[in-house]
Order: sequence, then structure tokens, then C-alpha cells
Amino acid sequence: MPSDGRPLRSNQRQDELDPGRPESGLPEQDFWEVLYGRRSIRRFKDDPVPEKLIDQVLHAGIWAPSSCNYQMWDVVAVTDPEVNATLAELSSQMGNAPTNLVVSYGRDFSEEGWANIQSASAMIQNMSLAAHALGLGTFWITQMGDREKVREVVGLPFDRLVIAVLALGYPAKLNAKAPGRRPLERVTHFNSYAGEAIPSSTDPRDWTPELLKIYQRARVLNGLRHNKPRAWEVRALEQMLASFVKDGQSKPEDESQELPRWLDVLPCNGIVTDRLSRERRGFAFDIVERSPEVGAFVSKRTRPKAGILAWPPEAATEHFESPAESTYDVVSCLFRLEDTPPDERKRLLSAMKSWLKPGGQLIIGYVSASSFHQSSERLRKRRGGPGGVEYVLSPDPNIGPFEALAPSSIEAMLEAEGIRVEQRLGLQAVPQPEEIEFRTRNFSGRSKQLVRTAGKLLSCLEKLPGYEKRRARFQFISARK
Repeated sequence: MPSDGRPLRSNQRQDELDPGRPESGLPEQDFWEVLYGRRSIRRFKDDPVPEKLIDQVLHAGIWAPSSCNYQMWDVVAVTDPEVNATLAELSSQMGNAPTNLVVSYGRDFSEEGWANIQSASAMIQNMSLAAHALGLGTFWITQMGDREKVREVVGLPFDRLVIAVLALGYPAKLNAKAPGRRPLERVTHFNSYAGEAIPSSTDPRDWTPELLKIYQRARVLNGLRHNKPRAWEVRALEQMLASFVKDGQSKPEDESQELPRWLDVLPCNGIVTDRLSRERRGFAFDIVERSPEVGAFVSKRTRPKAGILAWPPEAATEHFESPAESTYDVVSCLFRLEDTPPDERKRLLSAMKSWLKPGGQLIIGYVSASSFHQSSERLRKRRGGPGGVEYVLSPDPNIGPFEALAPSSIEAMLEAEGIRVEQRLGLQAVPQPEEIEFRTRNFSGRSKQLVRTAGKLLSCLEKLPGYEKRRARFQFISARK
């Protein structure tokens, strides 16, 4: 008899009926503690997960809701190191945990309204919560490389569509602090939508300053763990500093000496400001940002902490002031004109001029629309790679909208403001070897080799006279007030 007392149908076997919740071995935990305590784990111990615990996680998964209760999911728990190594060749994210749960659902059946994806996602969420309750950690992997190859590696039939992979294991480090969340009142509505949606467009014209401030603040409060400096970007920044700012590499021996002041404009994730403050310790740094929360995030990355100021002027408050005029020896705006609409670019450039002392140095860095960036973006979209504001990597990483700029437009704005250009520097006219390796890390072996070969051939172009200056992706300008 089934557990609910109903008789078995003639075509129904007892072992096909799930008996329900296991009778023993489950931890006693408060639901809300589990819900608010779960974290995404990116580093795992090498210790294997006992099969009993894997079963309990899977069991929690199959008790998730599914569209029409069809339960057309199949999960392959991969514990074999060799199979996991093969998966890691498709995506490095599948090489971090001792167990990968490959979650699939019916490919064509129940796809209306993406019901198959919704059902599988509910299963993954159940498993993530159960794993946390059991002392395990998970990482929800959507960047799997070629999902069809993932399916083939684990032997799933074509009828099964791989939805995602859930990495499972013992956390190497517990993240006690929860990432920030957008305020509830900004994302929830009753009866009718009453807000202003954050655009998914990368066009700066589609973003108001207020929406960009909200978006960047949310991203910063979440920690930006995936945003790290890349070797080719750091190299370009160091080359710019060596060319444009030769002084201030170390602090003066006389600690009472007043340091020249440097203002970094709209640094957002703080990666560039952090590097500037490390390389030019002989300057006192301030930053100007759209919100005090983003400013505080950047300030924590500098040593000593940078002062926090407000842009645009209407964002200023009693405790979040605008920069004073004629205050700074150096003002830099590196790869941030690209995320502002054209009208705001002109306004911002005029403000930067006003913040400089007479004779002060203005440093502008931007991605050129005349470089390989444009064609690489088109190729990325054609390949069906990740899109939208989160994945615009120019320079990597970027937050929010992004538009590569025409050198002529920058020159025209500087001329209109009466700003005298002293020096120009173009760097990286072709993709760098480290960048190629990074971009192709989830490619198949053959595709990766083709891209590497193409990169070597393109590298010859940099040797042509004047090519790097005209076609470089990273363009830097040093100007004077």
C-alpha cells in the first residue's frame, strides 16, 4: 500500500513511489536561519561528500514544485574526479567542488512560459537550501560552456536539456557576512508596477543618472566578488602612469609635508583607484561618486582611505559635498565617460576642469570605438555569449551601460572646454595573450587553439608604424587647465 493508504495501480511498482521525507539523519534547523544563512560558495575543500548527504540534497530537490507536477527533471551527481576534470575543461567553474550536480529537464515538453527552466530552478533552490542545512555549500553555475557537451559528458539523452550545474562540497571558507540586497520597497509593488525599471540596455542614453546610481549601488553592496583586475589592464594603467605621472611614486620623508591632491572621478568598483593609490603614494586621493555607499566602497580600497565627494551637484547633501573648485593637482576619469550619456559627458568634463588648480593635470582614459573592441563585441554577441549590462567587459570589468567612444568626439569636447592636450597614448591595438587565455577559458580545445593562432597573427599589426596609436583599444590623454 502507498503511504497515503490508497491501493497500488496494476502498473505501479512500489519502488517507483518516493516514501517522502527520510525518517532520520536530518538536522534540526530553523527555516529562516537556513534561508538567510545560505551563501554562494566559490572555494571548496577537497574532502568528498558522503553519498548519504548527496542523497539528502537530491531528495530535497525532487520535493520542489514543478509545472503541472510533471517532475521531468533528471540530475546526474558527478563525483568521479576524471569526469569532473572533463567538465572543468568546458568551464573552470565546474572544477572547484568535489561534486557537480548536473540538473536537466525535458527539452521540449512543458516549455511554455519556460516552465521547464522554472521547474529545474525550483529544484536547484531546494537543493541549495538543503545543502546549507547539512553543513555543505553550493554554487549555482550557469556559465557551463557548451551545455550540449556537458550533457554528452554525463550521458544524458538529447531529450534532456541541461539547465544548470550545482557545485556541491564542504566550504573552504564560510562567508559570515551576507551580501547586500536592494531595498524591498524598490523591487516590490502591489497591484500595479509603480517604479522605474533598471534598463538591461548597454546604451548610456537609456539610463538616467538616478537609475545608474541605484544599479551601481546594488552591485557594490553585493561585494563585486567577480570583479578583479586583469593583468593586461593593470599593465596599461602602469604604462600610462609611467608616461603621464612620473612624480609621487613614494611618500616624502618629511611626513609634515602637504601632499599634492588627486581626485579620481566615478571609480565605481574602485579597482582603478586602488591601483592608482598604490602606484602613486605621494598623492592624497579623493574620489567623487554618485552615491555615498559606492564612495564608501571605493574609499575602503585605498590606503589611506580616500575622501568621498558627490557628483552630480544635485546629489550633494550636508554630509556628501561636491568637490571644491581649483583644489586638485590631478583629476582623472578612467573608463567612466563611456557609461554617461553624451550631454552628461560635457557637463562632467566642464566640472573636472573647474576642480583643477590652474595648471593642474587632467587625465582621461577611454575605450576607442576605432579599435578591435567593436568587432569583438559583435563576435561575442554572435556566439550567443552572455549579454546585458553585467557582462560588458570593456575594460574588464565594467559596471552598467558602456559605449566605446570616438577619439574625435573626446578631442572636440576638450577643445570646446578650452583644455589643452599635452600628450596622447594608445595601448593594446590587439588582444593581449593573457586576455585571449581568459576569454577562451571555456572554449573547446580546437576553438581555443584557433583563437590563439589568430591572436599571434594579429600581434604582428602592433609592429606597424603608427598602428597602435591609431587603433589601440585603451586611449589616454594628458591635458592641462
